[in-house]
Amino acid sequence: MKYTKSILSASVALFALLFSACSDNGSSAEDVFVASEVCPENMRGTFTDARDDQVYKYTTIGKQAWMAENLRYDDGSACAEETCSSKGRIYGMQNALVACPTGWHLPSSDEWNELFYNIGGVDSAGLRLKATEGWTPLNPGWASNGTDDCGFALLPIPASSTATNGLGGRKHDGYVAMLWTSNRAPTNDYTMDGVFFETQTLAARMMTYYDTWDYLSIRCVRD
Repeated sequence: MKYTKSILSASVALFALLFSACSDNGSSAEDVFVASEVCPENMRGTFTDARDDQVYKYTTIGKQAWMAENLRYDDGSACAEETCSSKGRIYGMQNALVACPTGWHLPSSDEWNELFYNIGGVDSAGLRLKATEGWTPLNPGWASNGTDDCGFALLPIPASSTATNGLGGRKHDGYVAMLWTSNRAPTNDYTMDGVFFETQTLAARMMTYYDTWDYLSIRCVRD
């Protein structure tokens, strides 16, 4: 009987130790998301682009400071006249690499992935980064807008990409957002990665085939 009790006691102790280890070390940003800890409101603000005196909002998510609206610096890049101030401009691949203001840069794929990790993972990135209004549901009653927990305020843009020809090009607004990363394809200089959000999904997707004919939005991240 004493032998049995000893085994039982040892088993309970081992279980408690394992449970404690999992509780202390096994959690991550993807397990629990608390906006007040990940992106507190007192870590948000504005900055001025010295090139044209335009003022942008920013939000701090984890250890990163992100623009909280799309870049609209006029380097000759296009924008829909009625949405340029609210949704920013769309930039070709070469222009995108040098478009961010001093002190900010075009985020890499790794920096986007760090953002996704901090807000709970790529599968919920669309939900938490999309604005609370402005996204068009595919069908009445379907979810489309996000919760915008960190003030990122991502809006859909008039589509202008070979990736969205099925949506009718730039005329079809309300359904997708596409943003550049700084990662070029390893085998050619004519392709660069981007990030893709859709109205009907909670996730974000990393895309690897945007090229010199595509025009995407930009969110700069602080150096």
